[in-house]
Amino acid sequence: MAHPVVAYDSHAQKAQSWLNEMETATARFEQINHNGESVLGTFYLKKPGRLRFEYDAPVEDYIIADGYLIHFYDGESGQVNSGPIGSTLADFIVSDNVTFDDVVTIDDISETNQSILLTLSQKDKPGMGQLILNFNKDPFTLNGWRIIDAQGLTTDMMLSGLQKDVKLNASLFKMNNRNLN
Repeated sequence: MAHPVVAYDSHAQKAQSWLNEMETATARFEQINHNGESVLGTFYLKKPGRLRFEYDAPVEDYIIADGYLIHFYDGESGQVNSGPIGSTLADFIVSDNVTFDDVVTIDDISETNQSILLTLSQKDKPGMGQLILNFNKDPFTLNGWRIIDAQGLTTDMMLSGLQKDVKLNASLFKMNNRNLN
């Protein structure tokens, strides 16, 4: 698809600047999984390298990035799976200096009347899926994102009440026994 180069570059630059200006954030979210299941929760972000997805009861799952590793806690099984945050697209969002040129490729930029959508993939792992960031045009803010995994399954995350530059307790981003229910 052909894009007007100026608008394409302008949208990418605006999104990159917005993400770089955000040092901390919190928002409510609705996550819609590939099977249509919807769950609610709270999202926290603290740069560099930290995020938390805390799901509302009765779901006991959560995701914590502690600056080095990303931990996925499955409340049903009581199991934690961890891996380097750098091996996920989450690393891009929690980076201190977000640049679209370093670790991600912009596969597409599209827009609707209200939104700008940036489709990204990892440069070193192009077949591992995509991240589609959804920005509201006015005021320019992150509305959410869609993750498309390597199997083509989608997970949509819609944010509401996003607040930037809020004070967050460091314990939100620590994986310890207190975090395990």
